[in-house]
Amino acid sequence: MQRVNLREKMAENRVKPAGEWNTYEIRAVGRTLTLWVNGAVTSEFTECEVARGHIGLEAEGYRIEFRNMRMKRLQ
Repeated sequence: MQRVNLREKMAENRVKPAGEWNTYEIRAVGRTLTLWVNGAVTSEFTECEVARGHIGLEAEGYRIEFRNMRMKRLQ
């Protein structure tokens, strides 16, 4: 299993304050992973070696909640 942490490649912090919902989009195309936070690209990882597997979401020690999660296979 390969863990990907894009924190050091973040262009800016677009996370809303506690109590407000954030919108995230994670797109994997080939070896490139792109993260959008609230409508803007915040980081991109172009060296992903894992072609398929699981997606894990974590809170880094904080309680988080998810709603309206959707996954779509890109063709």
